[in-house]
Amino acid sequence: MADVIAKVKVMPVSPEVEKEALKEKLTKVVEENDAKCRGVSDEPLAFGLYTIYVMVEMEEREGGMDPIEQAMNDLEDVESAEVVELSLI
Repeated sequence: MADVIAKVKVMPVSPEVEKEALKEKLTKVVEENDAKCRGVSDEPLAFGLYTIYVMVEMEEREGGMDPIEQAMNDLEDVESAEVVELSLI
């Protein structure tokens, strides 16, 4: 099977969420789901809000990114997480 790389857009629940702590939680979620975190970055949005992007590399498998995306959405400090790009490598 091929490997895939996905870009996941994560929105925190508020600007008060500690950015670095959330990045660590997201990285841990990726690693707990048998995938590799290839990068985590953030971009300012507006009024103190920011978006976090997580690059995930994993083997192509049934269910794809769904378990990782769901685990990210289940985090207390996450408003939403969604895959915005997906590509074979």
